[in-house]
Amino acid sequence: MTRRGATLTFFPRMRATAPHPRALMAAVLVLAFPGPALPQAGATASARDDYAAVLSRYVEGGDVRYGLLFTENPPEWRRYLQWLEEARPERMTVDEQRAFWINAYNARVIAGVLERYPIDSVRDVGFIGGRFRGFFSRREHPVAGKVRTLDEIEKEILFEGALWDERTHFALNCATRSCPKLRAEPYEASRLDTQLDFQTRTFLNGPQGHRIDPAGRVLYVSRILKWYREDFERAGGSLREYLIRNLTGDAAAAARDEAWKIEYLDYDWTLNDVM
Repeated sequence: MTRRGATLTFFPRMRATAPHPRALMAAVLVLAFPGPALPQAGATASARDDYAAVLSRYVEGGDVRYGLLFTENPPEWRRYLQWLEEARPERMTVDEQRAFWINAYNARVIAGVLERYPIDSVRDVGFIGGRFRGFFSRREHPVAGKVRTLDEIEKEILFEGALWDERTHFALNCATRSCPKLRAEPYEASRLDTQLDFQTRTFLNGPQGHRIDPAGRVLYVSRILKWYREDFERAGGSLREYLIRNLTGDAAAAARDEAWKIEYLDYDWTLNDVM
């Protein structure tokens, strides 16, 4: 079958000839000694396994054993950071890219903490060169061939264009007690939708996600929903509708009742360290 409007070109039938002995030898050599493999799409199995091993050992209850990771500095961790630096996400599918950048953000947050460990909070990171450069705005994170800031990964990559998904807010861990918990496994394209749904509902229905005040008829929710309210309104139509969709039990009932006010919890910036 040809494309409509395409022009077919016919070539005269060529006479069959026996292959030259040198050509046969070259073919044998190519088969016996293949060239370097082409880069794989998504995380390679070895990179995924390295990161999975790190998360499995050093994440406990959604918090991080920074002290142990700092002391041991395992080869899996070093290899994964090196892979992030050299990866080519532009060759990946949309879901592979989204998983890649979520994992990259979370890993580089950990790396940023370890570079300054011990610290009590990422908010302790401030002035440099006479100017204020907060933890998330420092250009010190080599990912995909470029040194980036965490803000850039979050706001200019994950929440722009095709990668936008409001649930990603609940997958990113900013190394604080009030942030969504860090999964003890990597995000993967094949399971990403399920992982993001789980993160969203688990966080919103947990103590960091909401608290209800029946006497005052107030539903307190995470300040993340205030900071990024436009994303949740874009996904749910309104913040209240988004909460109705994702909360359960008494919290969902409170969200459905227009008489209940929606206010915001205080944010705990204490480092999510396992002591």
